[in-house]
Amino acid sequence: MIVERMADHLGLPPVYITNLARSASYEYKEYSIPKRTGGYRLIYHPSRRLKALQRWLLFNVIEDLPVHPCASAYRKGKSILDNARAHATSRFLLRMDLEVFFPSITEGDLRTYIAQHAGLFTAWTPPDVDAFCGLVCRKQMLTIGAPTSPALSNAICYDLDVSLHSLSDANGVVYTRYADDLFFSTDQPDVLRRIEKAVIKAVSELKLPAKLKVNLGKTRHSSKKRARHVTGIVLGSDGNPYIGRKLKRKIRALIHKYATLDEPTRASLAGMIAYSAGFDPDFLNSLIAKYGLPAVRNAMSRNP
Repeated sequence: MIVERMADHLGLPPVYITNLARSASYEYKEYSIPKRTGGYRLIYHPSRRLKALQRWLLFNVIEDLPVHPCASAYRKGKSILDNARAHATSRFLLRMDLEVFFPSITEGDLRTYIAQHAGLFTAWTPPDVDAFCGLVCRKQMLTIGAPTSPALSNAICYDLDVSLHSLSDANGVVYTRYADDLFFSTDQPDVLRRIEKAVIKAVSELKLPAKLKVNLGKTRHSSKKRARHVTGIVLGSDGNPYIGRKLKRKIRALIHKYATLDEPTRASLAGMIAYSAGFDPDFLNSLIAKYGLPAVRNAMSRNP
């Protein structure tokens, strides 16, 4: 049903869509961008024709899937600032990272999700499911670069968010997730050490997505005694969020290499600039002076 609906809306033969879905893994251009921590990150950019189908699925299927309120990335009306504000007044902060996030979500996870939420995919036939998975996956995994990956990751991680929110709530802890970054905060000392161990266990036992892992090397504890950072926002000891130098450097670096950015990163950059400008209008003026008004306007656009 979904293939026929897509074909009707886009004016394409259904066989064109099913054939493209079968060979979609070969419709990506591979390139690399430097990572802030060293090395390179591989980006797989879909061809124009594949991206057109992915965008249709994003707007007509994926954006309607339920997302847990604790997930604040890749959502309309949500930003890095909203994620930071949830933790601004707490004394203690724990940040944990999920390893190789998008590729850890597999075609098997998508099929499990569809089977478990059949009411969200009414009238879908097995060929519809095959086509959907083929169009949104590269080599049976989500990939950085496909416009469908961010929103799909939020939907597929619903059970993760339910589990970690329940764990946190039972311990008087605030929990949010921004993509692959997990944040926990509380006013009670020593609680987050227990939470850290419980989170590792909960992620390892998760059935959907089944292959997520905590990157133990990126776990960070902090408190009001020192600077606390949440998605580039500095949480001040006065309970207010501030734009830090680290975020400003990140914004400048992303504008400088804007042409190489994938769509999720461009959308994230637009949000970062908008909220940074709200905090510090002089920073926006400095960006315009450095890169020119057209470049900054382009970077602030959410429609690359």
